[in-house]
Amino acid sequence: MYHHTRVFIDLAVFEANLRLLSSLLPPGCRLCAVVKADAYGHGLAQVAPLAIRAGASYLAIAENWEARIVREMEIEVPILRLRPATADEVDEGLAWRIEEVVGSLAAAQRLSQVGERRQQRIPVHLSLDVGISRMCFPFPYSKEEIERVLEMPGIEVVGVMAHYPGADEEDMAQTEQQITQFEQGTEALFGKRRLLFHTANSAAGLAYPRSTMQMVRFGIACYGYAPSEAIRLPEGIRPVMTWKSTIVEIRRVPAGSTIGYGRTCLLREARQIATLPIGYADGYLRAFSNQASVLVHGVRCPVVGRVSMDMVTVDISEAGAVAVGEETILLGQQGQEVITAEELARLAQTIHYEILCLAGQCNTREWLAAP
Repeated sequence: MYHHTRVFIDLAVFEANLRLLSSLLPPGCRLCAVVKADAYGHGLAQVAPLAIRAGASYLAIAENWEARIVREMEIEVPILRLRPATADEVDEGLAWRIEEVVGSLAAAQRLSQVGERRQQRIPVHLSLDVGISRMCFPFPYSKEEIERVLEMPGIEVVGVMAHYPGADEEDMAQTEQQITQFEQGTEALFGKRRLLFHTANSAAGLAYPRSTMQMVRFGIACYGYAPSEAIRLPEGIRPVMTWKSTIVEIRRVPAGSTIGYGRTCLLREARQIATLPIGYADGYLRAFSNQASVLVHGVRCPVVGRVSMDMVTVDISEAGAVAVGEETILLGQQGQEVITAEELARLAQTIHYEILCLAGQCNTREWLAAP
């Protein structure tokens, strides 16, 4: 079935990004590709095999269905869930061999009970707090509490992790201090015990060499974006997603006319206005009203009037001769002009992660095959 608005995922670019990121890691350091949220809207089933081919030896998910898809594709690498799970989720997830995150004594006890009931030991990663305070054993770490977890019969501790709350910010001193806190804390808690220690996401992995330890959890960087303006991407990393729509109507609108709900746009002169079949139901946020631009013939054309549920109006007066049926770029490059997820995120006062997830999950996707 034809769709006027589509998201294109360049799998060759995704694989190239992963290979580049993998090449930056020190010897012996593993790459965990974060593919939760349907691979940030890029399509879990399509990108997961390429992540493995490009060097990932772990995959990180959030939901059981994500782990099921991975296992049904006969991918055998470890799968790490990046959030606490309910007992029911853990019980169901045993079939797909998910490694769970534990951040409290109570959570460990719940998982151990599931493991004992099912007569198996559930692999878990202990999460230690370094300032994010959401699912972690609090600092100062209790050796007695950790030792109780290590002795529980229904679980097996295979890893120890943390997550830095400010690794993507310009002030680096606090994150450096948190890395030291984790290093000193784990040495006191675990000594020479052989476990997988990992704390770095994309931001920390790119900006803090000390944080790479034994594994880096690369998320947003896989998909071609820096975690924030404070973090520089390696040269060669490119965005994977392009979001396109089609012009379905063009009309000459006279001066003095208003456009859209609420009449928020008043034309001071006659303009060529195009209508696109996309709106906030498709993830193109209402916050883009009278702010965002789309690309037509490689020219930035402003969104005029309010974004409605399934239509957007755009001023194409500067784009030359434009016809109904022509392509527009909502996210991506056309000619020399580029619209990035960061740009759209700033307009909506959100983060580019959200833009990518919404675009991918709310629209028909097409995957451009990797070689």
